[in-house]
Amino acid sequence: MNDEELLIQCRIGLGMSAATTAMDGAIRQKMLLVKSFMIGSGVSEEMLNDPASIGTIVVGVTDTWNLSAGEIKFSPIFYTLVTQLAARSLVGGG
Repeated sequence: MNDEELLIQCRIGLGMSAATTAMDGAIRQKMLLVKSFMIGSGVSEEMLNDPASIGTIVVGVTDTWNLSAGEIKFSPIFYTLVTQLAARSLVGGG
């Protein structure tokens, strides 16, 4: 899935219309933050681009949507999903 398709999935996850573009800049920033966190947590590039990562990225973006400045609080499910994707990265899953 490319970033444009992922952006649409994030809009939907945030309860927006798939066609709404007003918040795309903020969503893209959060997508980058979430992907960077995932890579730092051991998720391979291959796994990051796998369809299995879509839901995890959407959860991470929604987790960061309403946070106060200077804090990040990912949900327990996000951490669980990232851990699973990192484990799949180690065994070559994709």
